[in-house]
Amino acid sequence: MLVKLIWASICRKPLGWAFHVLSLALGVAVVVALLAIDTGIDERFTRDLAGIDLVVSGKGSPLQIILSSVFQIDQPTGNIPLALLTRLKDNMLVKDAIPLSLGDNLAGYRIVGTSPDYGALYGARLAGGQWWHAPLEAVLGAEVARTQGLKVGDMFVGEHGLARGGERHDHSPYRVVGILAPTGAVIDRLALTDIASVWKVHERENAEHAAAVAAERTGGGETDTYPEVGREVTAVLVRYRSVMGALMVPRLLKTTPNVQTAVPALELNRLNKLLGTGTEVLRAFGIGLLALSALGFFVALLTAVQERQRELALLRALGSGPGRLLRMVLLEALLLGLAGGILGLLIGRAAAAFAAHVVANGGGPAIALPPVGAADAIIVAAAMTLSLLAALLPAFAAYRVRPAQVLRA
Repeated sequence: MLVKLIWASICRKPLGWAFHVLSLALGVAVVVALLAIDTGIDERFTRDLAGIDLVVSGKGSPLQIILSSVFQIDQPTGNIPLALLTRLKDNMLVKDAIPLSLGDNLAGYRIVGTSPDYGALYGARLAGGQWWHAPLEAVLGAEVARTQGLKVGDMFVGEHGLARGGERHDHSPYRVVGILAPTGAVIDRLALTDIASVWKVHERENAEHAAAVAAERTGGGETDTYPEVGREVTAVLVRYRSVMGALMVPRLLKTTPNVQTAVPALELNRLNKLLGTGTEVLRAFGIGLLALSALGFFVALLTAVQERQRELALLRALGSGPGRLLRMVLLEALLLGLAGGILGLLIGRAAAAFAAHVVANGGGPAIALPPVGAADAIIVAAAMTLSLLAALLPAFAAYRVRPAQVLRA
């Protein structure tokens, strides 16, 4: 009986109730989408950090070093001598010192010169093939192999630079010797090879550049032999054996010329502060929408009770107690709040999935959204609670209806 009365009340003004449900749904959607994206980004950052304690690279911005070397989404600050890698590996406070050499790409995916220890950082395992044993052999991340249609034994040519459209290195093609299983981390979007491969691909350019410099110094004379090309890496990822490493290693490197150290945890915290303001504004906007929706529910329910004074009085005269009328108004608000909450959850999740898709297609990191869980249920419950709170005064007005007074008027 109560459900029929509530449905009749809603059907009297369907557009008005639809508007209030939609406004509530939009507030829920903003909060749900932000929560899902924040959680997905935090989980992605945690996976990509992989316990890295320190990054050593060329002089420049520490945040840029972390973005380029850990998250692979920015330009590197420069190179450092290979001797520094040896020095870090020999340090008793250092557990792992993993080199990275950047400079080329495969269809926009970065080709990274490193060692198999880089795969161990992310718990990567081979879905097929093996790790490289010689220069110009490559192991592809799962996303690279899938999107480029490459398999073990295939050949590919890198392009100069970290974005598509650079000069092709046709003289030094790579052979795919392994493909990694998906990890959900940054390594899925990389083509890995030995650091010697990066040197080999660029040795002609480096030698020509060195010869040009030597010719300038000798007054433009011809030379038949090129000077030896220095061996460098772009960055070194460091993990400590103990907390003592955090105190000593950066201090030891501080005096090294043209070398910059960056602590991923500190720079990530800085990045969160930079991005946090916009997120907080959007979250406040969503909460404001929820509050505005609750106010709309309050006005709509109170108006509905006032317009239905005679109907409610007649129900009282036919035997409906005041408690039943109170329950009818509260249940009406609860059902509408539930509808708005569920609709908002669907809209928010769809918006978050679309945003993650756009970021991934734009060359950014793939964001795995968390499954619908307790946090989403709490947001829907909060929407229902707001609806109930907004209905308290209208419900009390329905409770206080006096049949004799209303029907005599």
